[in-house]
Amino acid sequence: MLRRGLDALYLAGGVAGALALVAIAVLILASVIARQSGFVVPSADDMTAFAVAGSAMLPLAYTFRHAAHIRVDLIIGRFKGPVRTALEALLLALSLVMVAFFTYAAFDQMTDSYEFEEVSQGMLSIPLWLPQMALPIGAGLFALALLDDLVVVLTGGTPSYRVHEAATALERAAGEL
Repeated sequence: MLRRGLDALYLAGGVAGALALVAIAVLILASVIARQSGFVVPSADDMTAFAVAGSAMLPLAYTFRHAAHIRVDLIIGRFKGPVRTALEALLLALSLVMVAFFTYAAFDQMTDSYEFEEVSQGMLSIPLWLPQMALPIGAGLFALALLDDLVVVLTGGTPSYRVHEAATALERAAGEL
């Protein structure tokens, strides 16, 4: 039950990131068409920038859980057994600390924007805390995914990025044939 709930959260982040990409495409297309017709889409540049931030942050947890992040295993990939498990646990814990700190900083920035009633400088005055929500939400989901895999590694399981790693390699090999 917990696994399904967590996977649904990660998927929701991935879907939200995909919707942000669609929003980018729609905003750019609308802006191009409007310019050709002699019109302007108010604050299209601002909203596109906000959507870019959302598209980068929101799907982090989903992509991590599906081994879609770029990982360099030059050192850790050479180890097997308990040494690799210990290194993975250490690196997951360090990553969790860094991402948790980023989540806190992003949340703090968002709450400051809310408290000081900051708005965007474009034609539309958009409260900045609204688009800034994507950062702490995406980073928080990523921190949760890191904690999830850390618990899995510490309890003797195989982390998600290694489970999906083999499937991804097989899919790539099948695609090349």
